[in-house]
Amino acid sequence: MVKLELELTDIDYDSFVQEYLPKIQEKLQQSGNPLAGMLSGGFAGGMIGLMPDSMKDKIAAEIINANAERLSEEMEKVAARNGVPGKIRNLRASAKEE
Repeated sequence: MVKLELELTDIDYDSFVQEYLPKIQEKLQQSGNPLAGMLSGGFAGGMIGLMPDSMKDKIAAEIINANAERLSEEMEKVAARNGVPGKIRNLRASAKEE
């Protein structure tokens, strides 16, 4: 086993919000959660823009962890195409404390 360490920097939070906010809003609407209405009209995107980077990093880590299986599969494909076949185990993201 080989353990890799990776740091993700210069995250484009605006793109992150555009990608995931509609999905979050849809799930909240399906569950009947009243927060769904607050996410429409750019309100949530504006609020996220006002958050400190440390909080945005925590949100990004949560989204990465929620998508760990799909991300692992994609990383395995890229590695195999580059001559390093293998399986990724335990992909987990955490926000670095400042």
